[in-house]
Parts: sequence; C-alpha cells; structure tokens
Amino acid sequence: MKHLLILISLILLSSPLFGQSSECTRIQIGKMIKLGLSESEILEVCRNPTIKSEDKTKPVVEEPKPVVEESKIKPIKYSDKLGIRSNEGNLSTIFLNPPKVTDTRLYFGLGQVIYSILYNKFEGDKTLFSQPDFYKSTNIFLGIDNRLFDDNLHYISFSYSTSDTKINLRSRYDYTENNVNYYNQFEIEGNYNEELMTFEYIHHLSETFILGISYNSTSLKYSYKYDNQWWNSDTNSSSGLNSGSSKYESKHDYTYQRVRLQKVTDNLRFDFDYHPEVTSKENYSGDYTEESTTGFGRLLGLNVTKLANKNDISFGYYKENENTDTFDPENILYRFGYNNYSYSYLVFKGTIDYKQSEGITSSVNPYTSITIDGTVLAKVETGTFSINFEYANIKEEDLGDSSDKYRVDETFVNIINLGFITNL
Repeated sequence: MKHLLILISLILLSSPLFGQSSECTRIQIGKMIKLGLSESEILEVCRNPTIKSEDKTKPVVEEPKPVVEESKIKPIKYSDKLGIRSNEGNLSTIFLNPPKVTDTRLYFGLGQVIYSILYNKFEGDKTLFSQPDFYKSTNIFLGIDNRLFDDNLHYISFSYSTSDTKINLRSRYDYTENNVNYYNQFEIEGNYNEELMTFEYIHHLSETFILGISYNSTSLKYSYKYDNQWWNSDTNSSSGLNSGSSKYESKHDYTYQRVRLQKVTDNLRFDFDYHPEVTSKENYSGDYTEESTTGFGRLLGLNVTKLANKNDISFGYYKENENTDTFDPENILYRFGYNNYSYSYLVFKGTIDYKQSEGITSSVNPYTSITIDGTVLAKVETGTFSINFEYANIKEEDLGDSSDKYRVDETFVNIINLGFITNL
C-alpha cells in the first residue's frame, strides 16, 4: 500500500496541472520500488524539473579554422635596406633605388635657378667684372616606374625632362693692327633647350645584387646672338672697325646606353656606373671644334656606402675621359655623401662633389668645381614630398697668356628643386 501511495503521488506531481513534470515513467518508478529505494530517494530522482527543448543549451559548433597556406613569396634581403629611402625614385637619383612597394610610382619635379653670378677679368688681375643672374634655367621632370613581381626587384622605369636655359655673357679681347691697339667688347645671349628621355630595366640577379641597363635619348637646340663693338685701346673711342651682330643656331640629337650595378652586403653597398663615350654620325658644329662628335667622354665610377640604421656615409670616385672632338675637359670627381634616417617619415640626403677638370687640348680651359647638394624628403599619407637645394662654384684656371686675361674667372649658381612622389 505504501508503494502504491508513492506511485500515485508521483503521478500527480508529474501532471502539468502543477507546472512540473517528471523525468521518470511509471515503469521506471516501479523498477526503483523493486530495488528497495525509499520514498525520499525516489522523489529526489524523479522530481527534477524537465528542461524544455528550446531552453536546452545548444551544442557549440566550432567553425572550422581557415587553412593558412604557407606564403610562396620569399622575403627579399634587399628589403631590409629599404625604407622611406625607396620612395625617391630610381631615375631621379644617382644610384639604383629599387622600390620596396609593388605599386606603380609617379614622380614630378620642378627646378629653378634662383641666383647666379659670373666674374670676368677685364684688366688682367686688377678688375673683376661681375654679372648677376647671367644664368637662368627652368627644368621639369616626370618619371614613372613599376615593380613587376612581389618576390623580386625586377622593375622598369621611364623618365622625361625638359629644360630651358638662358645665358648672358660679356667679355673682350685685344687686337693690334698697323701698330694700333684695339679691343673688341662683345656680348653673347644664348638660349639652350634640352630634352632627355630615359628607359631603364632593373634585373634582380640575387638577394644582394641588381643590374640596371638604360637607353637614353637627348635632343639639344642652341641659339646664340653675338653683339660686338670695336674700340681704340688708347683713346677708348670708336675704332671704325666693323661692329655689329651675328646669330648662330644648331640642333643635335644623340643616344647612348648606360650600365649600373649595385651590390649589397651586410653593411656596405657598392654602386658601379659606366657609359661609353657619346658620339654621333650626324654633322654637328655645336661646339668650338665644329667636329661631328659630341656629347661627353667615357665615364667609369664606383661609390661605396656604409649602411646603418639611421645614417649612411658614402665615398665615390668617377673618371671621365675627354671627348677630344669636343670642347670638353677630362674630369676626375670625388664624391662624399651623408644620409640621415633618424625619423621614419623624414630623410635628409647630402652630397659634396669636388671635380678637377684638366684640358688636354689647347681648346679646353681647366677648372675646379665644388657642388653641394642637399635634399629633404618628407613622407605623408599621399606620398613623399622633396625639396632640394644645389650650390655650385666653378673656378677657372689661369692659363697665363695674354688672351687669358679677359677670361671667365669664377661662376656661382644656386638651384632649388621641388618634387612629389606617389603610388598610383
């Protein structure tokens, strides 16, 4: 009877009328009674409320993790040496400068001579005649390059620049006829237009070695006007000799190839530069000798740069053989460079060039020159801005003869260039 009462009570408790339900069926309860479980034990087992199906905790289904395939792009050792310095552009700089990014890069530059001055000797070593702003020039530069692959530094570059230069010179020379001394004072106004186009391919030979081969095209146009007046040296009066004006124009185009190599070690970079003597098959009379060869002599140079985290120091030696058919000297150039990368968004680059030019023919005057070049690069979100200042001083050597006493003695030129580089 006792077990019957337990069974009845459990049935009543499991009824929905009481808002509860039991996990135990009548058969299960019967089995528990046969096993000798007490009333409290059976109630403890069967009075646990049933959890509605919708309230049951749903099993957590973990989404399969994406399978990450190992990248096929190998790290480029060269990239360790590239930072903001790679945003300068290869054809607008002296050395090969492979882009770290694979985007196409566009360069724009505008240059202007802001001040120049020339000194002439008019009376031997006693008087120097100065001509401010004797040299005026404007230059526009456009360039584009594109890295071809992600896992190496193969890339192509194209650049175009045009410049318009105006020169104004005044000088004199002496002349004696029938024991009468004369001098001719003359003024030269020149207009010089130049267009340069360069196409270059850079090949990544190894993780530390790249080769650049370029094709260069040059178009030159000259236009000169000469105004001269003869004077009697003793009286400074008009001599009666023929005076007047004359004009001279010339045009010349030529092409040449250039080879550049760059080798990087742990902390040294070697830059090798070579191009042959530039010659032309066209008849050309644009220089003093009026020969058919023009351009410049063969150039061979090597620059060594010590690389560091924040500072680079370099030294270069370049030798240019004289093109004996032109009014060119033979040049030796010593270059000292310093780059500072103290900030990730700001770079300073500076070079000092000291050139010794030797005239190995009678038509060439030797000279020495110093050029100081400084550039600041500022990286912003849209690209990189650059500002460049160039100062050049050229000192003519004294040949020591009478015709040399009215020569150009010294010149100074100051140039400023503004540029912008962006990824397309």
